[in-house]
Amino acid sequence: SIPNMAVSRMSAVLAATWVAAAAGVATPPRTTVKSSLVSALGGGVRDTVLASPVTGEPLVRERVILGRLVSISYRDSAESGGRVYRDNGNYVDLTESTAFATFDMGELASSVVSGAQQLLSPAQFGREFFRNPTISFLYERGWRQQFNANGFPGIDKEFEEVMSFFEPTAAGETVLDMSCGSGLMTRRLAGAGKFGRVIGADYSEAMLLETARRFRGSRMVVPDLVRCDVANLPMQTGSLAAVHAGAAMHCWPEAEEGLKQIARVLKPGGAYFATTFLNNAFIGRRTPQTAGAGFRTFELSELAEMLRDAGFDPETIDVRKEGRACAVIRAQTPTVAPAL
Repeated sequence: SIPNMAVSRMSAVLAATWVAAAAGVATPPRTTVKSSLVSALGGGVRDTVLASPVTGEPLVRERVILGRLVSISYRDSAESGGRVYRDNGNYVDLTESTAFATFDMGELASSVVSGAQQLLSPAQFGREFFRNPTISFLYERGWRQQFNANGFPGIDKEFEEVMSFFEPTAAGETVLDMSCGSGLMTRRLAGAGKFGRVIGADYSEAMLLETARRFRGSRMVVPDLVRCDVANLPMQTGSLAAVHAGAAMHCWPEAEEGLKQIARVLKPGGAYFATTFLNNAFIGRRTPQTAGAGFRTFELSELAEMLRDAGFDPETIDVRKEGRACAVIRAQTPTVAPAL
């Protein structure tokens, strides 16, 4: 039998449609009503943003309702093998390897020691560094604040600039906080109430867990959280209105490819806002970029060239220096998509 919760949702969808029709108000398209009914009953609805990390095809969001328990998963089409990506209650893992890291007490103690050692090795402030649970715990407890010494504007000031840049093109649309960390900006974007959908994404399982925990601690609804690789974004082409990447690019093993992926998933005229470190940052010297490790810093001209090469509109690229070693980046994709 159909759970009472699902029956109530189904009735609400049908009632709203009938009332609108009786009042002579334009009713939603049949496909919209059908999707709402499928969602109310459980079942699959094609996601408008998320895509398979393997095939790039849109994922089908499936929801199973068992009393008050709701299980959410995403799957490829049957033609693509029907691979399933399950939401673990905090985030969905859309990396090609979907192993979920767990820790027993011995492993947790080891991670604390490892975290302390990594804090003393500035050359290792790369992507893998932030997968350590100790680092995610410390991120908003002093770690992120030290960036201010390099000229980073601070999260509240950065949020103000992000909103002034995003609102003209992204109001009511979907925005992504890439490399969201512990959700500092994700919480502000979600709490603004200006966007239709906010997605937080990070490669670190520990950071995504911390993001979910902090949303709940703030009594906010946890948004869609996705574990993914920025160099292989599991999102549909042209599906996002804006992307934020705060204090992130220096940790991307393949920054050039990451920017190309961001340009791909943005709509024409979509906005990209980022902050990152310049070459004279005092946290660590410039080192060759290696897969999964290392801390990369940039020149202003280098960043501008990377954005042009990624496909952003050269007329919109604005890369400026703040303080000792902070780059603030604003760019938009061309308003007319290039002909294929």
